[in-house]
Amino acid sequence: MTETTQDTEKSTFRALWQKLDHNQRRFAVAMLDSKSKKEAAEAIDLKPNTVYGWNGEVDAVVAMMQEQQREAVLEILENEAVKAAMVKVAGLDSLDEIRRQDAATEILDRVLGKPTQRNEVTGKDGEPLTVKFIDSNLSSDDL
Repeated sequence: MTETTQDTEKSTFRALWQKLDHNQRRFAVAMLDSKSKKEAAEAIDLKPNTVYGWNGEVDAVVAMMQEQQREAVLEILENEAVKAAMVKVAGLDSLDEIRRQDAATEILDRVLGKPTQRNEVTGKDGEPLTVKFIDSNLSSDDL
């Protein structure tokens, strides 16, 4: 089975992204809205000399993110999905009963689907609902 170009780019991005440390990842994201490395560094409270000293892997990640932002975003989220799930599961051990209940409900809803909500519509005082059909060809005088 051969890998498509898109799959190859995805795995290349994933491999490079995982090599970056937290500040390098923050910098790569900041570069999407910045005109220069200096501006991006200052936007996230890093010294410009720090970012200029990083290897080409950071630049490669930035280039990939600029070319294919949607794919990069999805890849980043997929990489963190397990961590996010663990945060939700950790909520089950909270000392706060409400947080435990909320975490349990959210986990069950995501895994099993939300339960069906039934709505009963009745007329005034619980009487049967009266439905009137109006002929759209009638004029306002006929109504």
